[in-house]
Amino acid sequence: MPASPQLVARALVGSPLKRPLGGCLFVGGMLVLLGIAFLGHLALWILEPVGRIGVFLTAAAIGTVASLPLMIVLRWLDRRERESLWLAVGVTVWGAVISTGVSGMFNALGFGFLSVGLEIVGGVESATLGEFLAAALVAPPVEEAFKGLAVLVLFWFLRAEFDNVRDGIIYGALVGIGFNIAEYALYVMQGYAATGAAPYAEQFAGRFVFLGLNGHMLWSAICGAGIGFARQSRDGCLRLGAPVAGYVAATFGHALNNSVGVFMLAIFLVAMGYDLENGMSAVPAGATWVAAAGMNVLVQGIAYLVLLALLVLSSRWERDVIRTYLADEIGISVTPDEYAAIVKDSMFGMMRGRGAQWKLALAQNELAFRKWHVARDGGDPASDPLVTAWRQDIAALRVVTKQ
Repeated sequence: MPASPQLVARALVGSPLKRPLGGCLFVGGMLVLLGIAFLGHLALWILEPVGRIGVFLTAAAIGTVASLPLMIVLRWLDRRERESLWLAVGVTVWGAVISTGVSGMFNALGFGFLSVGLEIVGGVESATLGEFLAAALVAPPVEEAFKGLAVLVLFWFLRAEFDNVRDGIIYGALVGIGFNIAEYALYVMQGYAATGAAPYAEQFAGRFVFLGLNGHMLWSAICGAGIGFARQSRDGCLRLGAPVAGYVAATFGHALNNSVGVFMLAIFLVAMGYDLENGMSAVPAGATWVAAAGMNVLVQGIAYLVLLALLVLSSRWERDVIRTYLADEIGISVTPDEYAAIVKDSMFGMMRGRGAQWKLALAQNELAFRKWHVARDGGDPASDPLVTAWRQDIAALRVVTKQ
């Protein structure tokens, strides 16, 4: 469903895209990224026969379907101030297309430099060691940078659609989901090219351990949370340091997974009685899943706890903003009964009503967040045109709910 002109106009309130220089920078930057991504994908695809492309597309479809439950959970987490569906889809596509393509180029360059360096210094066959070092030292900072860039673009160019830590988590998670889908499909295709059999189940067991609530989604969500802190905070040091801290934490978690996690996965499988001398080809998908699940819990356990804590704190912040900035709307945009329900809202509370009633509650929340935005930037909510627009929407929805 295409975005409505009104939705686009509101998303662009305060955006640099409305200024010529900002628009030119955005278009120029996107063209550069798309060009690099195109070259990255071209290097992967140019020599692939049609049969392998079919395997890739099949795996991509499997990964997309497997990711739907997690996307639904993210949609529920975003229930108080729901972002448009087109924006969520666009962020996911960024992860699947731009982040993977650009990362592929830089990962290949990193692997090349490492391999040459190892051969010069050690004078030994360095392919395996180079691959391991690239996975542990090159891929994490590169991939987290180009996944995090998607969230940073939203933060800078669509500030009206970016409110707090929770928005950063959701946008980051969507980028990670897109990246995971594309990476799963790519590794399935490469496995098919190497063995003649597409390892759908084996790759699925390792990359969709908890239906995608792991790996790229987890790291990108933490990276996005750091950018969300910058959007939410008034402290100058925190606004500069939080995105860096989020990126470093995501990169560290990714590197830990690609180094310690690999060894731990092997230890689990050997302890289960599997011989890994000839690789993972002889290991059943079920055993891979058990080992990968155990590895994720142990290696990424702290990251899961951090993400959970951030979700709890962001829920509390959202409810506080809604209560605070709708308190003076009683009798204007909120009835006493509606405000009483708002005050009673809990962390796992559902939005009020269905249909027009649900849209009314969502518009009231949008009004609260917009007033917070304006007040935070030192403006007067009473004179803000978008605040007025949300009040008009609420009045119109109120008429519909009474019919």
